[in-house]
Amino acid sequence: MTAVLTASLAQAQSVLPISDVHLHYSHDSVERTPPERVIELMREAQLKLALVSSSDDNGTQLLSELAPDLIVPGLRPYRRRGETGTWFTDPAALAYVEDLLATNRYATIGEFHLYGDDATLEIPRRIVELADEYNLILHAHSDADAVRELLSQSDTVKIIWAHAGFEDPASIAQVLGQSDRLYADLAFRSDVGSGGLSDDWLELFTQFPDRIMLGTDSYTPERIYFIPEHAATSRIWLDTMPAELAEAVAWKNAYDLIMPVWEANRETTGELGNAMTTDADSLSMLTCQQSTTNTVIAGDGMDISLSPVSDINVSEPFSVDVTLCAENIEDTSIVLDATMPAHGHGMNYTPEVTRLHENDSAVHFRVDGMVLHMPGEWQWSVDVNSGDGKQTLTDEFMVK
Repeated sequence: MTAVLTASLAQAQSVLPISDVHLHYSHDSVERTPPERVIELMREAQLKLALVSSSDDNGTQLLSELAPDLIVPGLRPYRRRGETGTWFTDPAALAYVEDLLATNRYATIGEFHLYGDDATLEIPRRIVELADEYNLILHAHSDADAVRELLSQSDTVKIIWAHAGFEDPASIAQVLGQSDRLYADLAFRSDVGSGGLSDDWLELFTQFPDRIMLGTDSYTPERIYFIPEHAATSRIWLDTMPAELAEAVAWKNAYDLIMPVWEANRETTGELGNAMTTDADSLSMLTCQQSTTNTVIAGDGMDISLSPVSDINVSEPFSVDVTLCAENIEDTSIVLDATMPAHGHGMNYTPEVTRLHENDSAVHFRVDGMVLHMPGEWQWSVDVNSGDGKQTLTDEFMVK
């Protein structure tokens, strides 16, 4: 029995660790798989590091609290699924990023989706500035043009190129060769090592031995369970490479890039983040423009934008970003409630309103602690209090 136990321990110690830099634990995954089970799957895969970003950020924070030795948090600019093609023109998405940077600690911004000339827009440019100011790595699901544009906007920012742009090894090598601040992950790349590691992939690893890393990409809830299998199948083709190179690709490249950043950031105080909430560039982005992720209610001389930070589920707490746009916002305050007109009652909880930042014509609030206790037709009710009196704005919505 002792001999068997010794052999098993030796075998476990000989398994090549994996750093997985492309994992998500988004709101739909949180609903289906408990965070404890996710950590179990990561331990089963013998991960040395797991870079996790989620839509919304709640899943990332749950995992980080359970396994701070394993989880490295990344900040995704998505409050829910479906924002991959809109976030870079949505001021509320930028405000969401800046709010979280002011309160939490991260190693990366991303994974975010961005292509071509969209990288030249104001919000992506601001994201690059935030990466520099907060000592963060960008994680970009982008084509080569967008990656090059992002790199050109800073002399120091580093980028992990998600999926290596789904390019072939020769094209990946060409783009990596243009900047030593660009790294690549191989998430969701079944072409790597399928049927054995091909010469062109081995040549890429050899040419850039310190800049390529692994990832699973758990972009749907069921792919959380693929983490151990992905690690196991990666070890098969890694085992055909020279030992030092295999170790670099498997875990060391990611660890050497990400951990110094994370160790530095997790020890910082909140002073920098708090200062960021009053940055002039970010404040100029506050608007009440209609988008696919918010509701705009028009009032007398004002507009209110309501944007839930996550999906609204019965009896589950959620937060709402509220932006008030008016000619005079001085000394204004809001109270957000939700009622069921058909039933004649509202919520059983009193939410907490925090005034985050403002410019000359708009003010941004975060409302935490909203809880809707039953499905059906609800109504937003926003009381806006100012020197001119009180105005109540309402709008109906459905909870399934």
